[in-house]
Amino acid sequence: MRVGLLGASSVWGERAVALLGHAGHAVTPFTRALPNTPLPGAGWRHTDDWQGLVLDACLSFAPLWVLPDYLQRLADTQLKRIVVLSSTSRFAKAMSPDPRERDIAQRLVDAETHLERWATARGIEWVVLRPTLVYGLGRDKSVAQVARFIQRFGCFPLVGGSVGLRQPVHGDDVVQACLAAMSIDDLPSGGYNLSGGETLPYHAMVSRIFQALERPERTLPLPAPALGMAVSLMRCLPRYRHLSSALVQRMNQDLVFDHSLARDRLGFSPRPFHLTHKDLPGR
Repeated sequence: MRVGLLGASSVWGERAVALLGHAGHAVTPFTRALPNTPLPGAGWRHTDDWQGLVLDACLSFAPLWVLPDYLQRLADTQLKRIVVLSSTSRFAKAMSPDPRERDIAQRLVDAETHLERWATARGIEWVVLRPTLVYGLGRDKSVAQVARFIQRFGCFPLVGGSVGLRQPVHGDDVVQACLAAMSIDDLPSGGYNLSGGETLPYHAMVSRIFQALERPERTLPLPAPALGMAVSLMRCLPRYRHLSSALVQRMNQDLVFDHSLARDRLGFSPRPFHLTHKDLPGR
C-alpha cells in the first residue's frame, strides 16, 4: 500500500513511519525538517513537494485544523482513504470557561465537518480518531507535565477530592489504532473514540505518577480560586504557557468516553494505565 503521512516528524508520527515501513508499505512521510535518524521504507518529502505522487491512503498526525491546506493536493494523488487524529477535547472543552479552549474545541468540530464533506463528495473513505488523554515517552503535555511538576517541586496540588474520572491512553495504542484504520477492508467511515484501558479518578492518576517516579506521594490540597490564580501566574513562563485555569475545575469532572466502536471495528485493545521509566520525562 502507498501511504502518505502528514505530521510525520512528531514522536508518534515517526513511530508510525517505522511500523508501516517494517510492514512492507511504501511510506511517504511529509515534514519541514528531516528526522534525526533515517527510517526504513520511507521516502521523506518536504510538505510542499507533491509532484507525481500517487497514494492509496493518507495518515495525518498534524493538527486537524491545518489539514484543509493539503486536501486539494491529496485529492490529486488518487487517494482512497484518509485517517486523521482529532481529540475528545472537541467534547470535553466545548463548554470550557476559557475562551481559548472553546475555540480549540470549535476548530476541531469545524475541521472534522470539513473533512467529512470533502471526502464524501469525492468518494474517499474517511476515519477520524479521537484519543483521550495521551501519554507516553515523556513527551506528552498531560501525564509528563504532572511528572515534571513533581520532579521540580516534590509535590502536586489538588482541588477538592480530585475525583474526576480519567482514561489515559498510551500513544503506542493510538498508533496501532491508526495503522488498523489504514488497512482494514470495508471499514465504515466515521469518528472513533480512543480511550484508555483503565478508568481512574484524577487523584489516583497522580498517585500512579508519584509511584512511577519513585517519589513519596505529597499532594497539596488547595481551594480552587488559589490554584486557578497559581496556574494563571505559571502561564507567564514559556513552559507552562499552554495551561488553562479551566483545568482546575476539570480535576473533579468526569472525562470518560466509550471506545467500544473502535474495539469492535478496529480491534482496539488499550492497555491499563501503567507507567514505565520510558514514559517519564528525563530529569
